[in-house]
Amino acid sequence: MSSTPINPDWIIDGSPAARTASLSRSADGSVWTDLWECTAGSFHWHYSINETIHIVDGAAVITDRDGTVWHVKAGDVIQFLVGTKAHWHIPQYVRKVAFCSKPLYGPAATLLRVQERIGNVAGRVIRRIRAEHMTALSLVLIPL
Repeated sequence: MSSTPINPDWIIDGSPAARTASLSRSADGSVWTDLWECTAGSFHWHYSINETIHIVDGAAVITDRDGTVWHVKAGDVIQFLVGTKAHWHIPQYVRKVAFCSKPLYGPAATLLRVQERIGNVAGRVIRRIRAEHMTALSLVLIPL
């Protein structure tokens, strides 16, 4: 794991020390998975990406800008969308797996939505064809 210091302007209390290990990355670099851990302290975090986390060890208290508070511990999953601002308080230590993605904008986002719709329609057509063939095959096999 490599040291990944928290922005000093974001630290509120203590001396939280963070470390990160990259677990996987997509070919285009738009999606990745990290293992992240941090020692005790309090800090703000500004999400410039989408991040879903799974706490694997330790605990944290996370408060969003609307005042919603999450007491997270091992086994908990929480999602932060791009633009989220949160306050993290780590009493002792926390380790998480972070599933991260860069948001798509403009033409790239439109193309992805079109691709998903085409895939959904094609999937329904293929399932219908398979179902019809299975029914026809069943009808052929039943008299034997």
